[in-house]
Amino acid sequence: MIEPRAPAEPVEAGAIADHGRQLVARMFDELDAMTSYQGELEELIEVATASDEDDRRREAMMKAVSLPARSQIAKNLATTLKTINEAAAPAKGKKAQAQERAAAVGRKFGAIGAPTRTIN
Repeated sequence: MIEPRAPAEPVEAGAIADHGRQLVARMFDELDAMTSYQGELEELIEVATASDEDDRRREAMMKAVSLPARSQIAKNLATTLKTINEAAAPAKGKKAQAQERAAAVGRKFGAIGAPTRTIN
């Protein structure tokens, strides 16, 4: 007989976001390793599929490690990270977010070239 489980403890949204970020970082590391060993992976695929009757499996495996596939993975991971960060951020309207970005840019550049007013 299967024992019933206790209800799961509620998980804080920040903890979920942190876990998501860590997962995305590990996946980026895997993508980096895959890219670093691209030649070796292709050689292994050639060896592993040498005795296949047709090229379908080799072609599928080569496609999985190809530049377009890796580029799409990087794009998907970046989108995922953006979504996690937006979901974890305090809810603000688009206007407030734009004002904050503008203020940050202004602080970065010290409002160079900003007109000054003199009162006579």
